[in-house]
Amino acid sequence: MSYTITLSDHTFRLLSRRAEEAKRSPSEVAEEVLEQHLSPPHPYIEMRRGAGGLSAVVKGTRIAVANIVGYIQRAGQTPETLAKDIMPHVSLAAIHDALSYYYEHKDEIDREMAQNTEEWSRNYLRERLGEEGYKRITGQIK
Repeated sequence: MSYTITLSDHTFRLLSRRAEEAKRSPSEVAEEVLEQHLSPPHPYIEMRRGAGGLSAVVKGTRIAVANIVGYIQRAGQTPETLAKDIMPHVSLAAIHDALSYYYEHKDEIDREMAQNTEEWSRNYLRERLGEEGYKRITGQIK
């Protein structure tokens, strides 16, 4: 569903400038900014745009919330072992915040985890590069 909002000229110029700098549409930037500012606060989580779209990550890292959840659900790790042994540069508080974010956004993170597979990555590369480009980048042809 789509809605229309009215912005002041000044705000629209700011939005347009940010969109131009990011090489995105004003609507995409507005959606991202509004989502970040209207979502419940998570001091250790930020949204970052990657190849697959927006993703929740631990601030100051490239570690996706989906990766933290994967370690806990699939690898049987605990928040404590993640902070101590696997991601010592990530605080236990940040890991717990990532889990809190997950439970508030479970459907979207579960969807991201389902896409973050080797098969999905292969298909993504084939779609972006074509079959010949895919074979070249994976070393199947020179």
